[in-house]
Amino acid sequence: MNRDDLNFIIYYSFILERMNYTLLTRIDKLITLILIVLGFSVFAPFSNYFVFGVGVAILSVLQLVYRFGEEAGVSKEQMKQYKKLLVEAPAVTEKVLQDQFISIQNSDSNPWRTLEHPAYVVACLYYDLEIEKSMTRLEAILSWFAGGYPIERKESKAKDEDEPTD
Repeated sequence: MNRDDLNFIIYYSFILERMNYTLLTRIDKLITLILIVLGFSVFAPFSNYFVFGVGVAILSVLQLVYRFGEEAGVSKEQMKQYKKLLVEAPAVTEKVLQDQFISIQNSDSNPWRTLEHPAYVVACLYYDLEIEKSMTRLEAILSWFAGGYPIERKESKAKDEDEPTD
């Protein structure tokens, strides 16, 4: 594996962890908000408390079982490690970089598989690599919700269009 491949994989891993962190944090905050709203619904003049109770119970079990906030914390820590490695990469040898990457990768979180292709597309766009950008509807929705919906960088196109032709 050459240095360019290693830099690409490190950036891809960073993007994947960032998307996973953002998605899980947003899910956790959304569930918490809904729980608060449902909790305050006992003061509302509605007569069907059973429905609100079932909603609170289901959301509480989801939070307890899947631990979105905890998993987001693991992804955030990994994201920081990959970011640090990206910053240090130009100053270290290829062997040291590879060893540090393997060390960091051993502690990776378990990101949602649906985010893997969008993160790959984002990494390819960053490095100006040719890639098929098509995604499933679920991948598009989750990558948008995770804050990593891949879009082409427009500054390179604008720069090419502004250059005068002789």
